[in-house]
Amino acid sequence: MALRLRVVTPTRLAVDTEVTELTAPGSEGQMGVLPSHVTFLGQLDVGLLRYTEGGTSKQVIVHGGYAEVIDDVVTILADHAEFPEEIDGAAAKADIERINGELAEEREDTNRVSELLGELKKAQTRADAASA
Repeated sequence: MALRLRVVTPTRLAVDTEVTELTAPGSEGQMGVLPSHVTFLGQLDVGLLRYTEGGTSKQVIVHGGYAEVIDDVVTILADHAEFPEEIDGAAAKADIERINGELAEEREDTNRVSELLGELKKAQTRADAASA
């Protein structure tokens, strides 16, 4: 048995394939999905969506959104998705340095600190995926 995986963003259909399993970065931690999974709707965080297609492990980075599982069809509605090979690792590392510099200087605006921490998580995920 297999699952149908669709990863959709506002600008593209990033993945549309059959997989045997997947793990997604849920807002409350990693969530795994196998065939015959119960109907489910969950919020996603920034992180790696890992899946097995034809015996090969693959991954795509998702930047938030939702995961829906219905009748062996997993639909990921992501704010943004990118494959590791699409990432410039040096640029991602430069983003980490820039964000860390801004965090070191920002002491007053808690909203800005929260925003920077979100940006840092994205940059770290991108850098990790590019170097893997």
